[in-house]
Amino acid sequence: MKSRYNGVVKVVFDKALSTILIFVTSPLWVLISLAILAESLLSPAGRGGLFHSEVRVSAGRPFDLYKFRILKAGGERAIKAGAVPKAVENDPMNSTKVGWALKKFGLDELPQLLNILSGRMSFVGPRPKPVAEYEAEIERGRDFRARLRAGLTGPVQVMKGTSRTEDDQVRADFAYAELLERGTQLRILAFDIKILFKTLLVMLKATGE
Repeated sequence: MKSRYNGVVKVVFDKALSTILIFVTSPLWVLISLAILAESLLSPAGRGGLFHSEVRVSAGRPFDLYKFRILKAGGERAIKAGAVPKAVENDPMNSTKVGWALKKFGLDELPQLLNILSGRMSFVGPRPKPVAEYEAEIERGRDFRARLRAGLTGPVQVMKGTSRTEDDQVRADFAYAELLERGTQLRILAFDIKILFKTLLVMLKATGE
């Protein structure tokens, strides 16, 4: 059955909302950039560039995912060497002071709006996995990520701060994949908007995951 993931309504919504949010949050981008640069100049441990990029997979294709840099040089090197990004980012010893604050509220992910605007990602979808994790899932027979664009947020991402198992997360992703396959475009849009509201609530809780 043909997937509706790239339906006109969803694509237009993603591009329109990402454009609006990039414009509205542009002053915040400037403030965050200045804070990162200031820490980079004042603290040897915090030195580095404004942005962090790493290769992730969306709809079966690798792409460069962008974030504001939140890690010290050692953490950046660990990810480049193949360490699991989430494990590195969740270790407070790897975070810069500015990075710790950004991660608490999920503001390090603002540059992903550019990935959404370019069409490489969607606002709502499965988490963009590193290549090694993606390939391991494919080997286990979980191939839904090969068909779906990765999301800035999604049914799994809004579980942050809650008790959940890997099976819970897989079921949530599968349920969303099923909606994309069988739901109408308006039903998909309504669900996406619901997830975005839930995401805002998670950000306000500042779980730091």
